[in-house]
Amino acid sequence: MFTYFNSKTKYGIVALVSLILTVAVIYLTPLRYTDLLEPKVVDIDPKVFNEDYLKNPDNYVFIDVRPVEAYNNNHAKGSVSMPLHTLYDTRHTLPKKDKEIIIICSGGRASGVGYSYLEHYGFTNIKRIAGGIEGWMAAGLPTEKIKLPKI
Repeated sequence: MFTYFNSKTKYGIVALVSLILTVAVIYLTPLRYTDLLEPKVVDIDPKVFNEDYLKNPDNYVFIDVRPVEAYNNNHAKGSVSMPLHTLYDTRHTLPKKDKEIIIICSGGRASGVGYSYLEHYGFTNIKRIAGGIEGWMAAGLPTEKIKLPKI
């Protein structure tokens, strides 16, 4: 096979094959979950998301991962409450294709945890609202409250 190549070309081919195999081993095995590569979270601008969400709400599952009390006090209009600690049980109800999952929290940290958790379970259709509910409100986007009956 290598009879037509000079020695520099042979070493180049061997180096390229080694690089491809190394990348394949990292991405196709559990090594991708080590801290060698920092996971990337895909953020979406709140205004950009809201514009498309208003036009195509059926294309999205819009999840607020904050505690129920925080959600009830004020949440992005159209979001559903799915607190972070419930994702283990509710992940089976979420679509892995055909819809995008958009996650929002207070400032971005909890939604990043939820994002990574879902990604670990094979979800690739997820994005996080940049800045969380704080960024949402700073952009002047609609919020709502749940009025609970007084006892």
